[in-house]
Amino acid sequence: MAPWSPSPVAGRLGVCPDRSRCRGSVTPAIQWAVQPGDGSRVRDVLAKARDLGAVLGGRVLLNGRRAELDDPVEPGDRVDLLPPDQPAGARAVQILAHRDGILFAHKPAGLPTEPTPRGPDSLVSGIIECLNGGRVHAATRLDVAVSGVVLCTLGRDAARRVQHWRDQGQLHRTYVAILPGPLPATGTWEWPLGKLRDRAGRNRVSPHAQRTRPARTKFEVKATVQGVPDGSVMSIVELNPATGRMHQLRAHAALAKAPIFGDRTYGGARQVVDNDGRVHLLDRVALHARRIVLPASSAEAPIPNALLSLWRTLGGKDGDWDW
Repeated sequence: MAPWSPSPVAGRLGVCPDRSRCRGSVTPAIQWAVQPGDGSRVRDVLAKARDLGAVLGGRVLLNGRRAELDDPVEPGDRVDLLPPDQPAGARAVQILAHRDGILFAHKPAGLPTEPTPRGPDSLVSGIIECLNGGRVHAATRLDVAVSGVVLCTLGRDAARRVQHWRDQGQLHRTYVAILPGPLPATGTWEWPLGKLRDRAGRNRVSPHAQRTRPARTKFEVKATVQGVPDGSVMSIVELNPATGRMHQLRAHAALAKAPIFGDRTYGGARQVVDNDGRVHLLDRVALHARRIVLPASSAEAPIPNALLSLWRTLGGKDGDWDW
């Protein structure tokens, strides 16, 4: 089952075209890819969507987060228009592949993998809505501010198979990230990591925690560009974790003195400046789970518009992602 991308309606709107993937009473959210000329505020996007026949009245999300009418937008942003009374966790759920109790789904940035104390909205609850019920377990997880492929299981037999593959080293995950600074062409990061709380009370990991566990990440630089305005080097980096520690890729990148763009917890840049001197705020971590490979199946999630847009802002080209 191939991944789907939003179908354009008048060049802007998109919904999941295959309703058989989202069975039940859930109506997919409308996705609006912001382009030049769409206006500078969320209210401008809503006006254009209404002119194209979109039915409004539900919640509005900007890049996966609840939006206000006066929130600023820029080309590359994604606005989700939820129908009235639709659970937020069901918004734009993209099931990439589903066979024999093993399911791959595409999680957008801003949505938790599983329900949290802050609320029930999550990728898992959205999948349950799409499948009209059932038991769904997330075999892999992504941080809220990270996007990409998540592996889920339906039932104990599928969960046992996935655990066996994990134990045998046959579950392979590939991520991509945008990092600052020059890096070796290839290498391995092996700082051990343990959990602790920072001064703000946030959970994070560090090699200086009282209890640490081995952590190993292979990396390969895929493209570089000289950023603006100071000519510093920026890189698209492929990351392959051999272990699965909390925040492993984010912490390892920071320890390598190349914190991922948008990763405030680990010192990543909160904003970038383009060639024209305009400041662009970053509202997500520039990390994306691109691919998961199992012995019997695999799935890949397309690079999100937010990362494509960020790379262009830094001076890169869309073709830099073709590898």
